[in-house]
Amino acid sequence: MRIGNVMVFAIAFVFAIISCQNPFAPAVIGPSRVVPIVAQTAPDSVLHNFKYAYEHHDLDVYENCLDEQFIFRYIDQDRTGQIEQVEIPRDGPSGDLARTERLFSLFDEITLDTWVPIFDRQEFPQGETWEVWKVYFHLSVKDLNGDYGYEFYEAVGIAEFKFRKSKADNLYRIVFWDDKSSQ
Repeated sequence: MRIGNVMVFAIAFVFAIISCQNPFAPAVIGPSRVVPIVAQTAPDSVLHNFKYAYEHHDLDVYENCLDEQFIFRYIDQDRTGQIEQVEIPRDGPSGDLARTERLFSLFDEITLDTWVPIFDRQEFPQGETWEVWKVYFHLSVKDLNGDYGYEFYEAVGIAEFKFRKSKADNLYRIVFWDDKSSQ
């Protein structure tokens, strides 16, 4: 009987210790405080995480792909038909993170079926080394449940991504994304 009580106590003690830890909680690292899906030790791994973030609506993984100084640039046609170049910073109420969060909440399905990253060149701004990659993509976004009128959009084109390695954690992040699709 005494051995049975000791066993019950030992099992209860082990469960009490285990229950104090969440094995599903992500480890913390980087600006978003979340470990990326793949260690971002090279630009192609950042692009892997970027694609994962879009297709799984994961804003934390997406944020970890972006450098603190990130800029998104695209060409837009305004209401009067004029073409303008638009640059969106990473943060702020109309920044890229806020816009991407809205994109993730509006569309039930986001796919990047064609996703072909190709190393292009290196650049050396202000003594840093940036790697430049071009990505050929086919983006599809769909409102499958009809919350927004079953909207469906597609984009096919080329994006140019510039990466730099963080001095803080030695991980690569996107510092500049230039959507060249309409150029």
